[in-house]
Amino acid sequence: MESTRTLSGISNGWYTLRARVRSSGRQKEAYIALKDCGTDRARAAVPIVASDKWLQIVVSAQVTNHRCTISLYSDAEEGEWVSFDKVEMVPGRAALTVRGADISSLKKSEDKGGIYAYEDGTQADALKILHEHGLNYARLRVWVKSPDGYHGKFQLLEMAKRLRKYGIKLLVDFHYADSWADPGKQPKPAAWEDLDFKRLKRALYDHTFDICNSLKEQGTPADMVQVGNEINHGLLWPDGSIEDWDDLAALLKEGYRAVKDCSSETRVMLHLAEGGDNKLFRWWFDHALEREVPFDLIGVSYYPYWHGTFADLQNNLNDIALRYGKDILLVETAYPFTAQDHDNCENIVRSEERPGYPFTPEGQRRMLADIMTIVRAIPNGCGLGVMWWDATWTAVPGNGWDPFNPSFGNNWENQALFDYENRALPALKLFDQP
Repeated sequence: MESTRTLSGISNGWYTLRARVRSSGRQKEAYIALKDCGTDRARAAVPIVASDKWLQIVVSAQVTNHRCTISLYSDAEEGEWVSFDKVEMVPGRAALTVRGADISSLKKSEDKGGIYAYEDGTQADALKILHEHGLNYARLRVWVKSPDGYHGKFQLLEMAKRLRKYGIKLLVDFHYADSWADPGKQPKPAAWEDLDFKRLKRALYDHTFDICNSLKEQGTPADMVQVGNEINHGLLWPDGSIEDWDDLAALLKEGYRAVKDCSSETRVMLHLAEGGDNKLFRWWFDHALEREVPFDLIGVSYYPYWHGTFADLQNNLNDIALRYGKDILLVETAYPFTAQDHDNCENIVRSEERPGYPFTPEGQRRMLADIMTIVRAIPNGCGLGVMWWDATWTAVPGNGWDPFNPSFGNNWENQALFDYENRALPALKLFDQP
């Protein structure tokens, strides 16, 4: 069933169609669209989740012939339903400026024999493949002194040169640790363990400035920087724990100062996980702002099998956009294209399939498409973009999860954007769709 309304005599330019939607979750197909505008039809699918909560979705099109048709479409079996509400078309474009991926594992993968290919199996530089599919941003993590020798300054500088060759912008993700830092662990680097707080602040500043300045000096300055990775509970424990917000704020200020002392144009992000937890985000950023912690962007991790529903995600993103007036980047997300393992190391995610989104290449593509739609719908154009987490981390011997153990496998390879024959997956094509 399709409902349409044609608007004639309108000014040419970009327009955005907004609508609230909810459904039984079992439509064959359901979407909102703008068509007959003088350009190709633009559409946004209704997410395939049964929900009693409304979601807002948006789609934009450029009008070139002074007319455009609004379309609301649903195809479903008897008894299934979709509802559309508060439908409006307004001037302007809802677009994702950042369409990127974390590719921190790529250098090590290549050194250990990893290969990458287009959909037809033709092998090429992974960055070339990503760029030609529309990727315009890459994220690279930095550890202080990695046990395996990767994720440090020299690999970062090499990768930054390669990114510049393809016109891909750079986001640097400071972990302030020798290995993984996330909500469950924020260990100090070994070299910083015995420093008093004054010297700890100085070490954080010096490390941050050194990395940023080295990038600047070789002509590849960072476009964005994260001061910490998923710092829900702080960083550099115990000194920078949320148990002492004043000290945490002091450390975050040093990181911000180091970045800006190097380059005032580089945007600084503060990044939390649990993207569906609005209570957490309000609590955390209220505390930061009470202590005048400066930042330019809010970074969010959202993994649909861990971090709540689409409604939870949208509620949080929309609320923090309005509450803090900052651009928001969904800096980590991922979803499996298969439940199967490829390296005899059990995958982290293997059975948490979301209804309507099977662990298949198409299920992975649809999940990313619907997450992108939610970010586009963030109010006031604050939805900066979406980045896939470690898109190139395929199963390559020696490039596993544990940097202390080279024989340990990769438990993430079923969430890469390249399949088990090293070919680009369908989700990659979405990066070419602002």
